[in-house]
Amino acid sequence: MEKNKKMTEQFFDKELAAREVPGIPGMLEFDIPVRGDNRGWFKENFQKEKMLPLGFPESFFAEGKLQNNVSFSRKNVLRGLHAEPWDKYISVADDGKVLGSWVDLREGDTFGNTYQTVIDASKGIFVPRGVANGFQVLSDTVSYSYLVNDYWALELKPKYAFVNYADPALGIQWENLEAAEVSEADKNHPLLKDVKPLRKEDL
Repeated sequence: MEKNKKMTEQFFDKELAAREVPGIPGMLEFDIPVRGDNRGWFKENFQKEKMLPLGFPESFFAEGKLQNNVSFSRKNVLRGLHAEPWDKYISVADDGKVLGSWVDLREGDTFGNTYQTVIDASKGIFVPRGVANGFQVLSDTVSYSYLVNDYWALELKPKYAFVNYADPALGIQWENLEAAEVSEADKNHPLLKDVKPLRKEDL
């Protein structure tokens, strides 16, 4: 199992760029240019024409389904870890900040590999289906945006997979875990050793 952690400090005036996340095939981390002045700041959160050449997969748009969701959370809220049967592009829509964490739950050699990074408005993350996603809020509040390529439907729930955020086997380093606000559902997700790997044909 590989454990990776990457932090970033720069916020303004990054160049648009992408890099592969080590140990989790298909996952991408984007630097997003943010321009600011005395009024605040502006960014192009997602721009298809510019991001496809950097590796954002064309297959994301293959079925013509797009749904953009935004969740609002307060400091120390921890959500995850959930793997859904769709791809997602994650970003932050305000001046908040989260510690993002991911676990590969797909069948294969990379099952159980993890990655962590701080996400603010200057970063975007592409998460392929079958990779569990979670985050902990580091700022007072945050608006967390995720663009997905399927429509939410209750009948898709059986295709979800979950892993417990506090499983020591993951090696995930949360911030002040004792103070985290976590749902009862997330507290009761299985340990990695009890998770059935997701087969490609089921995703």
